Amino acid sequence: MKKKTWIMLGVISLIIMMISVSVYRQVLAKGPTVQTTEISQEEISSLLMIPGTVKLPEEQMVYATPDKGEIKKLLVKEGQTVKKGAVLAKLKNPQLELEIEQNKLAIESANLKISQIEMKLDQLEDKEKALSEQVGKKEAEKQLSPEFEQLEMEKKLANIDLKQTELQKDLINKRQDELEIKSTIAGIVLAAKKPAASTIDAANEPIIHIGKLEGMIGSGLLSEYDTLKVSKGQRVIIRSDAVPGKEWQGEITKTAILPEQNQASLQNSTQAVQYPVTVKISGDTKTLKPGFQVIMEIETEKKTAMVLPLDTLFDDGDKPYVYLVKDGKAHKQNVKTGITSGKKIEILGGVSKGDKIIENGPDKIKDGLEVTVK
Repeated sequence: MKKKTWIMLGVISLIIMMISVSVYRQVLAKGPTVQTTEISQEEISSLLMIPGTVKLPEEQMVYATPDKGEIKKLLVKEGQTVKKGAVLAKLKNPQLELEIEQNKLAIESANLKISQIEMKLDQLEDKEKALSEQVGKKEAEKQLSPEFEQLEMEKKLANIDLKQTELQKDLINKRQDELEIKSTIAGIVLAAKKPAASTIDAANEPIIHIGKLEGMIGSGLLSEYDTLKVSKGQRVIIRSDAVPGKEWQGEITKTAILPEQNQASLQNSTQAVQYPVTVKISGDTKTLKPGFQVIMEIETEKKTAMVLPLDTLFDDGDKPYVYLVKDGKAHKQNVKTGITSGKKIEILGGVSKGDKIIENGPDKIKDGLEVTVK
C-alpha cells in the first residue's frame, strides 16, 4: 500500500515538473517584451551650453578724479531718470580758477603791448612824412627803416605771445568744461554719492552709476573651439536658477575677434583661451537683474535630418549601435551618428526607414535574443 502511495506521489510530482517546464519554456520562448520605434525625419538643432552673466546694455560710471577737481555738487539722485547730455555733477578746481585769471591778464597784457607798438608805428609814420619834406621820401625811408623793422618785429612777437595765450585759453576752457560731468547715455541713476574719503576703496567705487534697464544682455565666454561654431544672429535660450521655470529668447549680437584681455597672456600656457560673446535678451526682462548667473543654450546648427530617440542607442566604447527586431529576434546593428538635439540624435547610416528599433531596451538584451514586441 505504501509502495503504491509513493509511486502515485512520484508520478504526480513528475507531471507537475513537466507542466512547470512546459510553461517556463513557453514564457521564455517569447523572450523579454520590448517596445520598438522607427527612424523619422525631423528638424533638429545642435545646442551649445555656456554659463553667462546678465548685464546692462549700456552703463556709465563716474569715478573721483582729484586731478580734475573735487565734487562741488551732485545734481542727480538714485532712481532719477536722466537724458543723454544732462549735467550730473559739478567740480571745483582752485588751481584752474587761478590759471583762468592768469590767462585773462596775459591776454590783456599782450593786447596792450600790441596797441602800444601800433601807436609807435603811427608816430613813426608821421615822423617819416615830416622828414620826407626836408630830405625827400627815399632818404626819409632809408633813415627810419631800422626803426620800422624793429617795431614790426616787436609787433610780430607780441602777436605770437597773444596767440599762445589764446591757445592756452582754449585748453583752459576745455578743462573748465570738464568741471561739468555730463551723462553719455539716457537711463536711470543707479547710484549717486560723494566719495567718503580719499582712500583706495573710495577711488575704485563710482560716484555716479547710470544704466539703461531696457534690453538686458547676456555675456559669456567661448572656448577657442566653440567660437568657430558661434556667429551673429544665432538663436539662444536663457535660463536662470533664480527664476525657475522661466526662460527667455535671445540672439547672438557679437562674438569677439580677440580673446578676453586677462586671458591673452595665457596663450602660451596650458589654459585654454576664451572669447567673449554677447547675447541680446528679448521679451519681458523685469525679473532679470544685472549680475544674475544664467545658462545660455546657443543653437549652433539647424537642419532636417533622420533621427532616433537617444534611448535606442547603446555604446560599449567601440561603436554606437542599436538593436533591430527581425524575425522575433534582436539583432545588433552599428550606426553612424551626427549631432544630438535634446532627446534625439541624428543617424547618418546603419538604419533604414521601416526598421523596427528597440526603444529603451533592457540592459540584458543581447544579439540574437528572442524578444516579444509590445
